[in-house]
Order: sequence, then C-alpha cells, then structure tokens
Amino acid sequence: MSLETYGRYQLLKKLATGGMAQIYLARQLGPEGFEKLLVVKRILPHLAENEDFITMFLDEARIAARLNHPNIVQIFDLGAQDDSYFIAMEFIHGEDVRRVWKHSEKMGRPIPLALICRIIIEASAGLDYAHKKPDASGRPLNIVHRDISPQNILVSFEGGVKVVDFGIAKAADQATVTKSGVLKGKYSYMSPEQAAGQSIDCRTDIFALGVVLYELLTGTRLFKRGTDIQTLNAVTECKLQPPSAVNDRVPADLDVIVMRALTKDRADRFPEARQLGAALENWLLTNGLPSGSAALAEFMQDIYAERLEREREEGRLLVETAEHSRGEEPLADREKATPSLDGLRRQTRSMRSSQSQPLSQLKPRRELEATAAERPSSSRSQSSSRRVVERSVAQAPLPARPVPVVSHPTEASMPTQGTGARRSALLPLVALGLLVLVGLAAWSFFAERPAGFSLETDPPGASVSRAGAQLCTTPCDVTDLVAGELTLTIEKSGFRPERRSLQLKAGVHEAMAQVRLASLVVEPPQVKTVAALSTVRIESDPTGAEVQLNGVPAGTAPASKAFAPGAVVDVHLELAGYAPLVESFTVGSEPEDLHQYALKALSKSPAKQPVVKNTTLVPEVKAPLAAGRGTVRFVVKPWAMVECPQLRFKDTTPFADQAFPAGDYACTFTNPDHPAQTKSFRVEPNATTKVAVSFLQD
Repeated sequence: MSLETYGRYQLLKKLATGGMAQIYLARQLGPEGFEKLLVVKRILPHLAENEDFITMFLDEARIAARLNHPNIVQIFDLGAQDDSYFIAMEFIHGEDVRRVWKHSEKMGRPIPLALICRIIIEASAGLDYAHKKPDASGRPLNIVHRDISPQNILVSFEGGVKVVDFGIAKAADQATVTKSGVLKGKYSYMSPEQAAGQSIDCRTDIFALGVVLYELLTGTRLFKRGTDIQTLNAVTECKLQPPSAVNDRVPADLDVIVMRALTKDRADRFPEARQLGAALENWLLTNGLPSGSAALAEFMQDIYAERLEREREEGRLLVETAEHSRGEEPLADREKATPSLDGLRRQTRSMRSSQSQPLSQLKPRRELEATAAERPSSSRSQSSSRRVVERSVAQAPLPARPVPVVSHPTEASMPTQGTGARRSALLPLVALGLLVLVGLAAWSFFAERPAGFSLETDPPGASVSRAGAQLCTTPCDVTDLVAGELTLTIEKSGFRPERRSLQLKAGVHEAMAQVRLASLVVEPPQVKTVAALSTVRIESDPTGAEVQLNGVPAGTAPASKAFAPGAVVDVHLELAGYAPLVESFTVGSEPEDLHQYALKALSKSPAKQPVVKNTTLVPEVKAPLAAGRGTVRFVVKPWAMVECPQLRFKDTTPFADQAFPAGDYACTFTNPDHPAQTKSFRVEPNATTKVAVSFLQD
C-alpha cells in the first residue's frame, strides 16, 4: 500500500489510537525540498456523525489554535477530509509523563525530586498563560483545561515540557462519555468541585496538577480506586496524607506546597497556576538543586538511550520508505514480531516477481524487511549476524522458471562444459531455496512450542510475579509461557524489590542470572519533628469572641482548625463591647499551635460633645452595628465572579447563602461579557440581606 495522504499531510506512522481519535506521525512537504514533521489527530468515524460533538470540537479547537506558548503543544491546522475532521499539531520527540514515570521506575531510577518540580513548574507556566489568555477585545477567555493528567503532559528529549489537548477537553467531556469512554480513568485527577458537578475555574487545573505532583513524588496513585464510583468518592472526600508520610525521600518542607495545591476548598488553593510554579521554584533555589531544561534533557536521554539509538536507525529507514518506495508498506504497518509463515511466503513471491528489476532498486526494501525481522532479537550480536544472512537471501536473484531435476543421469545426459557452468550457477540457488524451506519448517516447529525460564535468588524464597500475578517462588522453573517480552517483579519481605525483563523465545527455556536481593536497613523508629498538620487553637480573653481565620468563619473562641506547618494565618476577633482585633501568624511545627489574645474593652463613659452655639444642623452619624452575623443572599443574572476584598471572599455564582459578620461591605461582580459592577450593602445581625445584580439588558 502507498503512504496515505490526508489533507496537506503525508501519514508516515500510526502512533496511537484512543477512544476519540487516531494519532499519526506525519510530514508536510513543500517546494525546494521543504519538509516538516508534525502530528495529525484524526477524529474517529462514529464521532464524525455526531453534530453536537463536531460543533463543540470546532469551537474549542479554534480557541486552542490561539494559544502560542513554549509550554503548550501548538495547533497548526484544522481541517476535514472524507467526512472526518483532523487537527495538525506540533510534533514532540519525547514521552508523556505517565510513561516517563513508569519507565524510570522500571529501570530502578525514579525521577529526581528537582526534575519532578521542573516538570510541574513548566506545566504551570503553560496553564497560567492559557487561563489568562484574552480574546481580540482584551476580555479573558477563561480557558480551563479540565483534563490535566500525566498523559497530557509531554517531556521531550531536549528537556522541554508541553501541555497537550487544550481545546478538545470540553468537547470530549460533552460528547464521548457514553460512546468512546475517553473520560474513564480520568476521574482520579478531578477536583472535588468538578467531581461534584459544580462550576469550575482555573483552580480546578491547579488541583489536578497537584495530583500529578503528589503521584510523581510518592510513586503512588492518590485517588485511584477499584471502581469509578469509589474513585469519585475518594476525590470528593479529599482525605490525604502529606507526601513525606508516604515516601521518605520527600522533604517535609515540600509538603506545604503540595498540600496547598490539593486543599478541598478551592479558596485555600493557589489562586493562580504561576504561584504554584513560583513556590516550587523558590523551594529549588532554597535547597540549591539544579533542575534546568539541560538537566531534564540529560535524564531523558540517559533513561531512553537504548530507544534513541534504535530510533535513529528507524527514522532514517522511515524517510527512505517515503522517498524511494511509493508502492510499499509504511514501516509502521509492518509486523514487529517474527514474520508469519504466510508472510515469509509472500516475501519469497515478491523476490521472484522482482527478478527483472535492477538490484539497486530492490535494496532499500530488503533492508527494511531485514530490520523489521531483527527487532525481536535479544542481543546486538545476534541481530547483526541475522541481518547479514537475511539481506543476502533478500538480494540474491531467484530463477524465473523451475529448475529441471534429472533423477538418473546417464553418460549421454551428462552436461558439457557450458551447461555445467550454468548448472553450477544454479546449484547455490537451489541450496539457498532448500535452506529457506528448512528455516521455514524449523520456525513453524519452534513457534508452536512454549517458552519458559528458571530463576534463583540470594536469598531464596522470593515471590516472582508478572503484572501482579504470582508465577512462582524461587528457586523455580516456569514453563508453558507464550513467547515475547516478559517483565518480572521479584519481592521478599525485608528486601528491596527487583525487576527483570527478558525476551522469551518459542521452544527455549531461558536460564536467568541469579538475582541478589539487597536488604532493607531497618532503622529505629524516630519521632517526626514536623507534624503532618498542626491544629491551631484560638483563645480570647474574655471568651466568646467571633473568630475568622483567613476570612473564613471558625466559630467562637476557643476555636480550632488544622493547617499545614508554615502556613500564614490571618486572625480576626470581634466581641460586643470590645475593640476588634486583627493579627497574623505563621503556623508552627508542633501538633497543636495555641494563640491567646486579650481583647481591649471599649470606654463606657461617652465622650463629651462640643457645645454647638449656632443652628447649623449636625450631619446624622449612623450608630455602629451590634456584634453578630447576618446572612447574605447573592442573586446574579446570568452569573458572575463575586469578590469581596474586606472578607477575602471570592467565588462564582450560583452558590449557597453566605454568613458574614455584621458590617458594611462593597463587592465586585465580574462577567467577561459585560462591564464589572460594584455593589455596597450592609449586613444586619441575625437578618438576611439580598444583593441583586443583573447583567441582562432590559
């Protein structure tokens, strides 16, 4: 088959197929040898028939095309062909964070803390840019990714970090829940408000990025449970331990940043993505940890060294296929495993049919086929030797007609010198054909035979498992396995787990090298010097004062609330007959952090009023409100972001009635489609105040 052309692009290799689209490595050709590699994402046919999905997909893709930032994968083109839509986007030579995480753990080289922070810092920069992106008139677009996860953060081999899939997340959220299931498995990265079906803003993306940070630091899944319902319940409850309590390699001073990004109440999170990145940057500087793009590139190239070496060869062959073999299969569509018997027969027929072509024209294809057959080999030396044999077979010309066989030669039938020369030239070909047939028979025989391995450990008694299923206990012999790549996990209580990978061959029982297990050093239990969370207790003299912590009511003194060590807390105390008190403090590292405040009583003797000798009216002075709390009900049409600076309150309507201390306030109402409005109102004790704002024109 020829290389498929889609739109203005030539599809070179299928990279992935998901529930919503197929993804191809492609290239764009132009005049004077212009060539550009990119990625084409083609919408699956069943979604192309969904008009609602297509409408949302096109709208959101247009928004995504406006984003131009070094930490966001750029969209170049949006088009349609054959009743299906596609997106052409930037090609990133690298892997997503999920695969980098898994690959580094498999190699026994977890991602360093500094590089984990660097990945999140760069992703935060891309998200912050998108969150604040304005339209042509300067109004914010209020873009929220809605689907931040390790799979949607890419790391290139040059040390770059890119957020992907902007613009289609909302369309996928609306159209594919019941059809392609693309949202399945992503519940574990939702924020509590998103899981509860509430309105969302940029802090939803910050929470999701915090989940990614937590999982990379601890090496564990945070909210993932056995079922989707259990996962959503875990997200909604949002009960979690600090990372340092899960993984000893995480410093306690990093907990504060992670836990703030993961607070259940979004008002307590970082208000902007850039602030999360800045907090991590300051932590890196404080600890003197190198984490630039050069360090990230070095790590990526180190753990993927073998793959990069292999891709250098495959990339060259891929270009040769596109330029010199118009009538042949793309490299991506060839079988990567050992060829089937029918496949080898097809290759033989192809060799015969190509007899009349010059050898120079056949060489590129034969090299491709030989390389494809080399991939399953277990060692470089075996691959190299087999490559020479296969290329020799592929390049040797075969006779166009069957060779006559003489059963009982007589003296009259003995060849002359000329016929003997021709027969001598044919004999190697006959022998070569016999070797091919013998090889096919041998392959057919061994392909059906099971594979196995034997393994010993020091000390013995270790459990050997594959994909969570136990195979044996060492020393052991395992048989009746299917040929192919096998990854084993070797575990024993009191010892560090080990992983081994091997390539099983049909009919071969592999004797693995002995695995020496490293003992875990059990240290005596130590008392943590830093508490996971500290309980802040506020007491007043006299007792009974109304307490607000960071603008949020906390009851009457004495009052308590848990905070992360190092957090800054603003305290506001009010009691009838006493002067209001406002102070700030930093939460300590002890399990309980006590703060006591003495309130100053107001003077009971009224101040003497000056004698007024003329008849000029004195302006009326409103009497101060009595201490207490009232209820405020915001009624906004159609909706707005409500911000009350005096109360440090900020939320998006609709939301429940709010309990505010009695007093006079001014709140700002913002809707991106209309000019902002400011409303002043008074909250009376034990009364409900209605604040109505309308952006609708009469």
